[in-house]
Amino acid sequence: MLPKSDLENLALTLFDIGAVQLGKFKLHSGKKSRIYLDLRLLVSYPEALRTVTQAYTAVLEKLEFDILAATPLAGLPLGTAVSLHMNIPLIYPRKTAKSYGTGKSIEGKWDVGQTAVVLDDLVTSGDSIMQAIIPLKVAGLTVRDAVVLIDREQGGIQSLRDEGYRLHVVTSLSRILDILEEKERITAKQHAKVLNSLS
Repeated sequence: MLPKSDLENLALTLFDIGAVQLGKFKLHSGKKSRIYLDLRLLVSYPEALRTVTQAYTAVLEKLEFDILAATPLAGLPLGTAVSLHMNIPLIYPRKTAKSYGTGKSIEGKWDVGQTAVVLDDLVTSGDSIMQAIIPLKVAGLTVRDAVVLIDREQGGIQSLRDEGYRLHVVTSLSRILDILEEKERITAKQHAKVLNSLS
């Protein structure tokens, strides 16, 4: 877990760049939500991306693995930043295998038997992480762990645990909301509305 001051800096940074938005949104899963987390915005804010990279690094340093594997598409810029920061190789599974050239389903260089840790931006149900793990295992890689920045607290950790994987999170959505209310970026009423929309 990050120190409280680092977590506060992370939450406020994400809010201030517009990566945390309150309103009415439809999620990729089809569910409705009072909050939208747009972590793809990080690529346009190098300082914020640096903050997030350090947060991932703090979690990854406690795990054993050989190679980073980023999910397409949201995990890729984050994975690239972490790869550069930690000097650890990165690969990424494609959403669909190439229909030309080598026909690869995974980009990058790896060896059969290596252990990969999957990086994604956030977790809701855990489906996108599972979809990334499948081609990695088919390619002969071992996968035990995945790391995300934010847990939306909608069952993703348990779903992955049920499949035999450990999900490590930098922080949770409720913790971010607590900080944003404490620092008066959002009101208690907004906080409550978002939490109610998650249940």
